[in-house]
Amino acid sequence: MDNGLVLLVDDEPVVLRVQAAAVRQFGFETLIAETAEEALMVTRKHRPSLVISDVQMPGEGGFDFVDALEKQGLKTMPVIYLTGYDDIEIIRGGLRAGGDDFVIKGGSVERLRKRIAFWMASGFQELPSDLRRRALLAANAVRGDAFRDVENHLVFNQGLVDRVVAEVKSELAPLTADFGVRLVERVCTMGRISKLIIDASEGFGDYVRFPDYFVTVVHTVQPGWARDFWPLLKRFEDWSCDTRFVLAGVEPLQPIQNYEWFMEGLA
Repeated sequence: MDNGLVLLVDDEPVVLRVQAAAVRQFGFETLIAETAEEALMVTRKHRPSLVISDVQMPGEGGFDFVDALEKQGLKTMPVIYLTGYDDIEIIRGGLRAGGDDFVIKGGSVERLRKRIAFWMASGFQELPSDLRRRALLAANAVRGDAFRDVENHLVFNQGLVDRVVAEVKSELAPLTADFGVRLVERVCTMGRISKLIIDASEGFGDYVRFPDYFVTVVHTVQPGWARDFWPLLKRFEDWSCDTRFVLAGVEPLQPIQNYEWFMEGLA
């Protein structure tokens, strides 16, 4: 994977120029593809760090492209979908295909710039599979035209973050200053924050925004070892698939007195 390389996929040259300008503002290099077939070949050759793909294109569209990435084992980066349709079907189709984020065309370029900055710096490689599943289930439950303005449901939920931050701070307060120095305690903290965010989530938008919430909670709480979280986030999917990670999120944070429970089954 080429660090800092962003692939832009769109059949409209004007849109590509706008996207390229947003990307280059951060000093990242860009590659351009005008069809899903071309984008697949470019991805196979260059392994970009981020993909920004239009949904509606002649022939195979953005969903087909990302689905092909998944099936060929090339989906090793976040994918932001760009769409001109603010519709719940876009969310459903995008999540099923393997997309990680959504930006509605016609809005502020600043929104696209913020999403690029987040995915290139957060440490997350994708929307975790469990959150994708939860988001898809919630999106499938939507009926009628009530949620046609889906972008409003993807807005960052500051109230949710505030509640989780307050809980994490209260659990950290009685612990010793060296809590989190050990890897096992950082992993357990990841599990706990994840569980608190999931419990506080109310709809598909909150599940899609899980990576944003997690990063913001850690930045806000700012433990002395917060910097050591970021390498762990690149393997978040691996951690979250482990039963021990899930169980660690159920109970309030506490010092890990021994490693026996955590090391079980690893020998």
